[in-house]
Amino acid sequence: MSALTLREDRFLDVLRRLIALTPRLQNNLEAGLVPQERLAAQVVLDTLAPHIASGFIHAEALASQGNESRVSLVLTVNGTGEGAVGFVGAHFDVVPADQVAEGWERSPFELWEGPDGVLYGRGVTDCLGHVAVATDLLAQLAEANVRPRRTLKVVLIANEEAGDLPGLGLSYVAEQGRLKDLVGQPVYWLDSANFGPTVGTAGNSVWELKVTGVGGHSGMPQNCVNALELAMAASLELGRWFHARYPPNEDEKRWGFLATSSLKATVMEAANTKENKIPGDVVVKGDVRLTPFHDMAEVRRATEDFVRELDARLERGDVPAGWPRTRTEDGRRGRLSLRFQGGGTEGIACRLDSPGLQALKDAMKAVRGVDAQPFSLTGSLPLVRDLQRQGCDVQITGFGDMKYYHAPNEQAHLKDFRQGFSILWELLARL
Repeated sequence: MSALTLREDRFLDVLRRLIALTPRLQNNLEAGLVPQERLAAQVVLDTLAPHIASGFIHAEALASQGNESRVSLVLTVNGTGEGAVGFVGAHFDVVPADQVAEGWERSPFELWEGPDGVLYGRGVTDCLGHVAVATDLLAQLAEANVRPRRTLKVVLIANEEAGDLPGLGLSYVAEQGRLKDLVGQPVYWLDSANFGPTVGTAGNSVWELKVTGVGGHSGMPQNCVNALELAMAASLELGRWFHARYPPNEDEKRWGFLATSSLKATVMEAANTKENKIPGDVVVKGDVRLTPFHDMAEVRRATEDFVRELDARLERGDVPAGWPRTRTEDGRRGRLSLRFQGGGTEGIACRLDSPGLQALKDAMKAVRGVDAQPFSLTGSLPLVRDLQRQGCDVQITGFGDMKYYHAPNEQAHLKDFRQGFSILWELLARL
């Protein structure tokens, strides 16, 4: 198999068209932003149309009834021998961007090519750059009439940036049986950054803490329990407890996790617009990021138990030191309740002794000329643990810039995607 290299004109054209669609690919259902991944999928299908028509590439657009605008794509190139290999996980949806509020230097919804090959725009790193690389790889295989030894399945998904929803994303692809060919085979998840390989990720579970106080006039605090202050105190107490119970461990060091497990508040909601009014109700939302060496179900139970006991302490008057007022002069008290939303996502510790990882390291060394530097992070990926349980040799990599994940001024480098393309090609040649 003669080496192929990234065709930069096509890669940039596909990426430009995808980023132009990102206003309609933003995923935040609570804010009313429902992505239309069908639009991005159509860019891929249009680019590959001649090769789909010829039969070289078999393409399926999968969406459940009622979700027709939210498709995932399964693109298959039959191999010359036995076995399969999957390039899975690059996704069409993106996190929202607000140019003014977030301080973007230029529009997030247009691809900008800067000096030294900098590519700028929402989705460049996460994850439309990977969609464009995979599209060019498939097109070049067809144009060169080169079939890999193993059957190649490229799975581009919807709804990666939100919690699992019925009939959407990779879980729906799996339900339709389209991942069966990958059971027991090497699967490379293309949604990370800085090459890695990324050898571990965290589980994720979202929680909501409801804090009920006693609202009233700020000049009469003896008659009030400030739900905002109580919420801040409870959140800090919860965080202290969590990090004492689930500290860093030796497995995290072995897999090179860049951060340990964490519980943190990320959203606070208080229906109060007056400075002289003490709020009576506050909701705090946040998440748990859990390295794969802990059990998420146990952590969720323990966290809920801790908040129940914390609320019981308020009832007994056993208030932690340094807390704000928790009871009014006439005996009414603040209340705490916590619940987890949905089932959460499991983390993964990839096999460190696997043929798939060694092949990825060898491919990176061949392309980049330096030894791979594996690491793990507490970002989360859907279904990777399930694929691993089914016997898949799941490995993770990506070619964008990690510090710009979900961040303003998202960017990556063209040279990194050029190398990423060559790494994928090397994998097909080696496996």
